[in-house]
Amino acid sequence: MDRQIIDQKLESLRRCLERIRQKCPVTAQELINDIDLQDIIA
Repeated sequence: MDRQIIDQKLESLRRCLERIRQKCPVTAQELINDIDLQDIIA
């Protein structure tokens, strides 16, 4: 696989992980009550 493609895919994964970190609720109850957060984390 081309190194540039791998780098692009890794950067995309980093962005996804950062988004998950930003949206991660403080409590499990918040996650249970918020379907949008569930979708983002999934």
